[in-house]
Parts: sequence; C-alpha cells; structure tokens
Amino acid sequence: MAEALGLPGCRTMVDDLAARKSATSLGIPSTGTLGIVLRARSQGIIPATRPVVEDRLHGGMFLPRSLLDRASALVGE
Repeated sequence: MAEALGLPGCRTMVDDLAARKSATSLGIPSTGTLGIVLRARSQGIIPATRPVVEDRLHGGMFLPRSLLDRASALVGE
C-alpha cells in the first residue's frame, strides 16, 4: 500500500479485512480476488466464476458461501 500511495489512480488487490480497512482509510481503492474473478467472467476471459473461486477456497481463502452464491448470480451463474 505504501507504493500505491505514491501512484495516483492505483488500485490495490487485497482480501484481508484489516488490509481493506487500511486501504480505505488511506483513500486507496481496492479490489479483492472475488472482484477480479467477477470482472474476468463479465469480460469473457473465464467461462465461469465458481470453479476459480472454489479452487481458491480449497487453497485456504475464506469466503462465505452466501457471498459466492450472490456473486455468481450477478454474472448469471
């Protein structure tokens, strides 16, 4: 985030809640893994969000299933 402070218009990628709060307090826009995956799906870069996110979940990422379900619905899955 220190680097992002020196780069106007920069967006950070963070999933950790404390890091997100820190970015917000510093005025740095941030996007998490789910946001990146949803954007990739909406741009046709990946065919489906759920397999990508499921892989991350098996790797240790925490994400409530209810949030995954809502996000999947946003992109028509």
